[in-house]
Amino acid sequence: MVSLRVSGQSCQELAKALEGYDDLNVRIDSMCGDLANRIYPEGLDLDNLGNDQDQADEEELRGEL
Repeated sequence: MVSLRVSGQSCQELAKALEGYDDLNVRIDSMCGDLANRIYPEGLDLDNLGNDQDQADEEELRGEL
């Protein structure tokens, strides 16, 4: 998790504190996108996301009954 705290006494101080934030956002997005592409080189199947875990949970429940 990334957190950013900015404080200042005027809009000018706040604007100065946020200089470069857009560049940081682009860099973080690039890094996370690269990481996701390395983990899921064929992309992420959003339609089936969680189905494997749901099936495992159901099998575990059946085993407990």
